[in-house]
Parts: sequence; C-alpha cells; structure tokens
Amino acid sequence: MRALVILIALFCGVAHASPAEELGAAYRAYDANDLETARTTLAKLDAQKLGPVRDYVDWLRGMVALRTGDPATAQAAFERLDGSRFAAEARWRLADVAWAKSDRASAAAAYAKLIVADKAAQLGDVGTAKFRIAETKSGKAAIEAYRAVALDHPSHPLAERALARLADLGAAKLTHADRLERAKRLSDAHLWDEAISEFSLLPEKLPKDLALQRDYWMATTLFKMRRRYGEAGLKLLDVYQNMGGSAAEAMFHGARALSRADKDDEAIRWYHKVVAQYPSTAWAQEAQYLAGWLELNRGNYKQAIGPLEDSLQRYPKSKWVDDALWSLGMAHYFLGEWDKSRVRLEALAKRGGSLEGGKGMYWLARIAQRLDKKDDAIAGYKATITRYPFSWYALLSHTRLAGLGIELPPFGVADPKPRGPKLAATVDESLASDALIERADVLIAAGLVVDAGSELARGEVGFLKRHDRGKAFAMLLDRYRKAGNFNRPWMLAVSYSGNALNGPPADDAKRWWENAYPRAYRELIEKHQALGKNPDGYLYSIMRKESGFNAHVLSYADAQGLLQMIPATTRRVAKELGVPYDAGRLYEPEYNIQTGSWYIGHMLQKFKGQVPLGAGSYNSGPRPVMRWIDQYGDREIDELVELVPYTQTREYMKKVTENYARYRYLYANEVYKQPLIVDKQYLDDRLTY
Repeated sequence: MRALVILIALFCGVAHASPAEELGAAYRAYDANDLETARTTLAKLDAQKLGPVRDYVDWLRGMVALRTGDPATAQAAFERLDGSRFAAEARWRLADVAWAKSDRASAAAAYAKLIVADKAAQLGDVGTAKFRIAETKSGKAAIEAYRAVALDHPSHPLAERALARLADLGAAKLTHADRLERAKRLSDAHLWDEAISEFSLLPEKLPKDLALQRDYWMATTLFKMRRRYGEAGLKLLDVYQNMGGSAAEAMFHGARALSRADKDDEAIRWYHKVVAQYPSTAWAQEAQYLAGWLELNRGNYKQAIGPLEDSLQRYPKSKWVDDALWSLGMAHYFLGEWDKSRVRLEALAKRGGSLEGGKGMYWLARIAQRLDKKDDAIAGYKATITRYPFSWYALLSHTRLAGLGIELPPFGVADPKPRGPKLAATVDESLASDALIERADVLIAAGLVVDAGSELARGEVGFLKRHDRGKAFAMLLDRYRKAGNFNRPWMLAVSYSGNALNGPPADDAKRWWENAYPRAYRELIEKHQALGKNPDGYLYSIMRKESGFNAHVLSYADAQGLLQMIPATTRRVAKELGVPYDAGRLYEPEYNIQTGSWYIGHMLQKFKGQVPLGAGSYNSGPRPVMRWIDQYGDREIDELVELVPYTQTREYMKKVTENYARYRYLYANEVYKQPLIVDKQYLDDRLTY
C-alpha cells in the first residue's frame, strides 16, 4: 500500500515537489558539484517516503558527507547500504571514510583487500587507493609502492605526484625499462599519443632487449593509431624473430601494416612466410586467407585462387572458411568460370545467416541469370527474399526481379502472416507492484533515468520468470522507454522476438519491430537531421549499427557515443557548425547527434545520396570510397560492394542499407529500392576527412 501511495504522489500533479523530485534535484546538484544544495535538499527529504529507493538516499548522503568533511555521517550512511545494490561500492567509500578520519592504517588495509577482491569489477579508483597505501609506508616500501603507481597507472592524475614523491625520497630515476613499461600501459589503454610521448623519452641507443621491446611496442602503437603503417610494418618485421611467443603475431601484423600502407606485394610475400614459419597458429590461418583475399581485391582473380584453395585445404575448420568460400566463388565468377564458382557458392549457401547463406543464394541466382537460365535466376532471387527478407541480398534480388518484369512483395509472398511470440499490446499496470518496477518508477520520476535503466537490466531475467512473458516484456519495454533507454529494448527484441522480424510488422510483430528498430532520440534526430540533409530513417540506421542506441559506448578506435563520432573528426565538424568543441560532450546525445548529423549527411550527399556508399564513407572515411568508385564504378553496386577490400566496411554498407530499408518500411510504409547503377560523379569537395 505504501508503494502505491508513493506512485500516486509521483505521477499525479501536485503543487509541491514530490519526494522523488527532491531526490532527483539532490542528485543533479551533486552532479553539478553544488554540494551545499545537495546537502540541504537531502536534509529536507523524508527517506521513508522513498522506500523502494531508500538506498539511493543513503548513497548520496554518504557521498555528500564524505566530500564536505563529515566522515561520521558518511560512515553511518554507507554502513546502511550493506546488502543493497550499492554494497560493493560502499566498501570502497568506507575505506575513503577511514582515510578522511586519518585512520590511515585501517584505510590502507581496506584498500589492499579491495584491490584484490574487486579486480574484475573495477568499482573503485585503484590508482588513488595504491597512492594512499604508499602514503602510509616509509623507506624502501614507500619507494616500491610509489613506483607501482607511476608504472602501473601512468595516466592517473596522481602518477606525477607519485614521481615527485619518489624524487623526494631520493629514489633512483625511472629506468629505461620503467619508461617502456609506462608506454606499453598507455598504449594498452588506447592513450596512443601519450604512449608515443613516453617512447620519445627513451634514447635511440638502448640495450638490445630493451631496443627490441621499444621497437615492437612503438610499431604496435603506430599500427593501432592507424598512422604511419609503412613504418610500423618495417619495425614489426625487423623484430619478429626475437619476439618469442609473440613472433607469429608480430610477423602477421607487420604484413598487415604493409598492406595498409598499399604495399600489397610485400604483404602477400610476408603472409606466406607466416604460414611457412608458424603453420599451426591462428595467425597463419588468417594469413593464408588474406594472401588470396588481397589478390582478389586487386583484381588478380587467377592469382587469388591458389592461396584461397590452400586456405580451405590447410585449415578446413578455421574461422575463415566462409570468407574463403565466398572469395573463391567471386574469383571464379569474375573470371567467368561459372561451374567452379557455383561449387563454392553452393557450399556457402548452405550456411546460415543473410550475409553468408544469403550471399551464396544471391550470387548463384546471378550466375543463372548470366547463363540465361531465367527460371533458375527468378527462383533463386525469390528464395533469397523469402528466406532473408530486407537483407542486402533480398533488396538486390527485388531489383533484379524488377528488371525481369517481376514485382514481388517485400516478404516474397502475397499475404505473409505476422510471426513471433506474444508481446502484449498494452501495459498491464498491475505489474507495477513488482519490486523491480516500483524501484524503476521512482527513479524515473526522480529523473534518474540512467539508474532506472540499470536497475531494470539487473532485474529483468527474474522479472520475466515471475510473470507472463508477453505481459512482462510489454512492461519492461515500456519502462525502458520511459527511462530513455533504447539499447536494452533493441537487444531484447533481437534476442527474444523469434522470427517476428522476418515477417510483416503487424500486431505483436509490429511491437517487436518497433523495439528492434526504434526512433531513438527522435526529438533530437528531427531537430538536427537537416544539418546534413539526412533522409528520414538514415540517422537511426547508422545509430543502430554504430552503438545499438547506447549513448555511453567507446570503441577501440576512440569513437564515442550514439553515432560513434571520433574526436578528431568532431573537432573539424564543430568548427563548420560554429559550436565549441568538447570531446567529453560526445557522450551527450544532443551534441553527438548534432555533430554526427552534419558529418554523416554530408558524407551521404558527397556520394549523391547512394546509401551503401554514404554509409561506407562514414565507416572508412571518404577517400577509400572515392578510390573504390574510381576503380569499380563501372560495375553494378552488388559487384562494387563485394570488391570493397575492408571487410568491416563491406559488411557495414550492407547492414546499414538493410536498416534503412526496414526503417522506411516500418515508419513510412515505403519499399526501398536499391539501385544497381552506380553514380560515379561524387562531389570533389574539401570533405575528405
């Protein structure tokens, strides 16, 4: 009953702020570093009225008290969190409390245990904890502890202070080996510029073993930075023989760096050496495939066949089997060797998935059409559409059939039936009495929507078990939307919708479609999409592929936020838009969408609105796409896309186009038609970054 009263207060209009609103105001003040407002707001708050989220009150009270010099109040608040969702984090804060109370020995002992116990969870600031432990030591023990901070956490704000402490203690300066270790850790943390700066502090002449490590890690860093590939390749190939267990990896990446530097002949030669010297490694499996793949993508179709055949024979169970089958099929296809091509494509067509099986089915139909076997071609195109509706290959098949005078419905049959499991049309609010939903509702009312989404994600499996699945899914999806979380509904729809997405979006299936292809952040998209003249649905299509609608994603290449904008690109876009550049704001949905909309739209316009090419240019940058158009622009789009040498970009082009077609169908009732003819006249403008 108490929970019901709370919810009525939350959702009914009242003149004064509700307890949930006051809690939200306190959190917002805290986030703005207005600790006094946060403290006074909490002081007025009756935590008893926030039963479902009382732990959020205690957590914030503890944090405010800790930061305002009241460790006794902080300790009491954190101790009340035992058994709550904040329990693990509270243990770290209790160690901080001990430190604030000048009980440094107890704090250091607690930190030491937490560093070991929470190693995987990473709930605390390990760098600060290690520095504080060092502060409690003296003599050699202190030197060793400070050195650990400087070496293990070189990017931490206290690392420089640790170095200063070492100097004060008369410790020896960091050795060349120490500098190398710091550089390696910076590189592993994707702080590549900082790593290069650390490498630069090392002298040219070093003992042989250190010089070897320096050259290897410098080259690895340059490779990961996507800079100076030629230099990276030469360094790796110069040192690989002395790298012990990492020799095959170093040799492979040296060859790959040469390929990235457009030195394909040398790269192929080195790929063969990887196979010859390290035949039982995973690197050899990939090298064998890539030796043929590079020839294929250079148009050397005959030369590609031998290495690709060897790939299947040497490594019949490797992860590259599907790629080798496809590459062989296409090599024979471009040579006009239809029977040999068909053998490989038939094997590929038996695989699952639209980008493997669908690929084999579509290209078998293309062979039939080239051989004037019209009925076989039509049957192949129809089968591709029916089995993999809306896929890249289904879209191509529709266009091919139209060229043969046949118009097929989107799903291949005249009256397709909706598919998939039940998903209630309306939300059964009686489920709101469940403890999970009560908790989420209060947090939503407080404006703590990220926390609400996290709570739902933690409890969703149990919630689905406790209730009818159709109703439970409807409730979860509704509350996720109210929390502004589009990532989890997308994941749930993809995981639990069965085959609903392969049938028409009607009834239950439509609701699955809407969660799998949401108009996420719609207000922001509609506000900014005109900056790049983006057609309706296009930015959603990119966002779905890039981040899965998760605003907090960071990629290995430092791409950030909803549209995975890279800071260097954003800096230039911000200048174009006349807005301040702030890399930290890329995790803010509006800033990310504003800058991303301008850039993504201009990429699409640069390539005359051709969706596969515009999408590809966003993934790889415009220069490669310009080069591929110059090379293959006389071919039709299906062949051009298959000849894109970057695997990631090639599949990205296909998936974004599928996303776009689905968005247009779901929200505009429009059947997207993929043109076959490539417009080669891209805009020769200054947008080449």
